Amino acid sequence: MNIPLFGLLRRINRFRKARLRARAGRYLSVCRRIERVYPPAERVCAMTFDDGPSALPPAPDVAGGRGLTAHLLDVLARARATATFDVIGSTADNYPDTAGELHTHFVFGRAYDHYACFDQDDKAGALACADLLRRLTEEGHEPANHGYRHVLFGPNRTVYRSRRFFRTADETLADLARLHALVERETGVGMTLARPPHYVDRIPDGYTAYDVYAFMGYHYLAASVDGGGWQPSRGSYEDDVDDMVTPLRALLRQDPDALRGAVIFQKDGYNMSCQTPIASALPRQLALLAEYGYRVVSVSRLMALSPFADLPPDDPCFAAAAALDRAGRAVGYKNNTFQPNRPVTRGELCFMAAPRAALSDRRPFVSGARATGFSDVPGAHPYAPAAAWARETGLFTGPRLAPETPAAPDEIRGVARALGADPGAVADGSRRAAALALWGTLV
Repeated sequence: MNIPLFGLLRRINRFRKARLRARAGRYLSVCRRIERVYPPAERVCAMTFDDGPSALPPAPDVAGGRGLTAHLLDVLARARATATFDVIGSTADNYPDTAGELHTHFVFGRAYDHYACFDQDDKAGALACADLLRRLTEEGHEPANHGYRHVLFGPNRTVYRSRRFFRTADETLADLARLHALVERETGVGMTLARPPHYVDRIPDGYTAYDVYAFMGYHYLAASVDGGGWQPSRGSYEDDVDDMVTPLRALLRQDPDALRGAVIFQKDGYNMSCQTPIASALPRQLALLAEYGYRVVSVSRLMALSPFADLPPDDPCFAAAAALDRAGRAVGYKNNTFQPNRPVTRGELCFMAAPRAALSDRRPFVSGARATGFSDVPGAHPYAPAAAWARETGLFTGPRLAPETPAAPDEIRGVARALGADPGAVADGSRRAAALALWGTLV
C-alpha cells in the first residue's frame, strides 16, 4: 500500500472512531473501552505491546540473538517499568494460506495473520513461548487477551478485504476462552483486559466485541497514543526509530502533562516491512518519559489509580465509584466516562445495582429465550439483563420500567435500602448521588 493512501485510511479510521466514542457515552456497560483515564496526581502512563510473545530476534538484530520479547522485557526492567502485553495463543492453525507482499497489511498472510512471521508460527504466542509468558507475569507485567488465533471478529472491507473472520459470537468466545485457559494454566493469572485483532468490533451475527468481552469479564483495551513501530518502513531503519520518538518528544515539549493517564500502543512483533524499530525506540522512549518524570505501568495499575476518564480523585463520589467498580458493579459508560452530574435513569439505577453476573450475557434476551418482564424493555435494550434482575429481585414492579426516565431521590434510596444499605437522605437524582447511596450495599 502506498504511504499517502495509508495515511488517508488512518485519518478516516480516526474520524470513524471519534464518532463511535461519542455514541458510546449513552449507555452504561459491563465492558468499558479504556483509552485513557482521568490524569492521576502523578505523571504516570501505561504501555501495551501487541502480538507476542515473540522468540524471533529483532530485525535488524540489536539484541545479540535474543528474542524480541526477551529484549523488550530487559529494556523495561532497566527502566523499572511495567506494561500490558496483548498476547496471542498461536497462529499455527491459520493455514492453508499464502504470504502477501512486503510493506503491506498482508505481509503476514492473505487469509489470516501469522506471528511471528509467515511460516514461523512456532516462534510466537503463548503456546510456543510459554517461558516468555511466565517471565512477563513474574516480572510484574500483565497479559491481556488478543485472541488465540488472532482472527478478525468480523469483516473489514476497507483494509483487510481478503481476510477470513469469525461469523458468530460463539466462535469468538471459544477462541477467547481457549487463550484465557492457556494463560491461566501457565501463569495462574486470570486476564481482565482484551483487545480485538486490528480493532474490528462487529461480529456478523449482530453482537460486538463488547458483548463477548462482557461475558469473559474483560474491559476493552484501546489506546490514546500510537507509539508507532507497526507501519511500513519509510526506507531507513534509523528514520523509523526516530518516527517513534520524535512525536512523543514534541507532545511533551508542548505539554509535559500530555501523557498523564494515557495508554500508549506498541508492537511486540515485526512491522509491515518485517523489521522491529520498537527494539531500538523503546529505550529512547522510556528515557524520554523518565526525563519528564513519568512512571510507566500496566493498564490495570493505571486504572487502580484512576478508573474513569472524567472522574477526578477529589470528586465527592470518587471513592464510592471506585469501590463499586472494584466490586464488579457496572457503573461506567462504554466510553469509560462516569458523568457524575448526569441524572441517573431508572434503567441505569438497575444496572448500577445489579451484580456483574446478572449482566454479562445479553444473548438470551436478544434471542428471545428470556424476557425482562417489562413491556417497555425489549430484549435488545442495553439494560434488558438489569431490568430482568430488578424484576426478579422485586426492586421494580409493574408492567413498565420507564428505563429512560430519571430516577427520583426516593427511588435511589429505596433501591439502596432494599439491598441492605442505609444511605440516609439522597441529595438529588444525579449519578453521583446514586453511587454514594449504592456504596453502602458493598458492606
